[in-house]
Amino acid sequence: MVQTVIRSKNMVVLLGAALALMLAAACGSAGTENGSPANIAEFLTAPAGYSAAGQSLESGSMESTGIWVSGAGKSTGNPDLGILNLGVEALADRASEARNIAAGAIEAVISVLRANEIQDRDMQTSQFSINPRYDTQEIRLCTNLTKEEGAVTDRASLGVPVPDSVEKTVMHNQKGTECRTEFERVLVGYQVTNTLTVKVRNLDSMGSIIDGASEAADNLVRINKVDFIIEDSKTLQNMAREEAIDDLLTKANSMASLAGIELGKLVFLRESGGFLGQPSARMESAAFGFVGDHSTDILSGELDVHVNIQGVFAIAD
Repeated sequence: MVQTVIRSKNMVVLLGAALALMLAAACGSAGTENGSPANIAEFLTAPAGYSAAGQSLESGSMESTGIWVSGAGKSTGNPDLGILNLGVEALADRASEARNIAAGAIEAVISVLRANEIQDRDMQTSQFSINPRYDTQEIRLCTNLTKEEGAVTDRASLGVPVPDSVEKTVMHNQKGTECRTEFERVLVGYQVTNTLTVKVRNLDSMGSIIDGASEAADNLVRINKVDFIIEDSKTLQNMAREEAIDDLLTKANSMASLAGIELGKLVFLRESGGFLGQPSARMESAAFGFVGDHSTDILSGELDVHVNIQGVFAIAD
């Protein structure tokens, strides 16, 4: 059994040495005549080489091979789509009553959205719920004592998370009456929440939509969040990618020159990136519950698209 294990380990070592020799030979023959990096497009058209290099990098077998470098690129654009999350919230003694109130309020909000040219396809219910609402109330209960007893503190819990020292206090007075203070959960009504996620394509109408919704639903309105995105970011991503590639090649050539070595062929390339720091709008002046001439100003700002490129170059002989 021991001999079998030893043979297996020897076989693994031999295979590893063979793989290292193959990689060294590949790197040695990958240089260019003038010492400049190989054309990226030519490398990407060689799927076998790309696949082998990618698998080797993923497995960690090339961690100390070649020149590793990264490049960063950024492009900036104006948002063209707003995402508005708003809704209504109603509370009543009965669930049916709360639902009816919320239904009327959300209908008024939807009318405002349609009046601002929001299409039905750009409106989606993101949350609807009917839940009981509870409150914790303090009650004081007193009973007559059947015999003389001293002051007692009883910390038995009624299931409501309150401090032990105030959960239940029992005492008696000179008239033989025992009183205790307890905390219990009391049903105060039913809450209905109806929330919409709305795509606003005309960003200039965002403020008037918020103002109209707050007036239509009054105190029941809830404006949860406003976000901005670029619906088609391919052009900006290509611009950021081009800048990242230029940055990567510049760094690789600089590293090779400073180290006194010759830069070989590009053997691995990987991209990551997307939107970073997506801004949420801030409301300059809110109209909720106020009477006046002020309107809500929504600022969309700009969005940055970041692309990061990681590359590995062989060292030419």
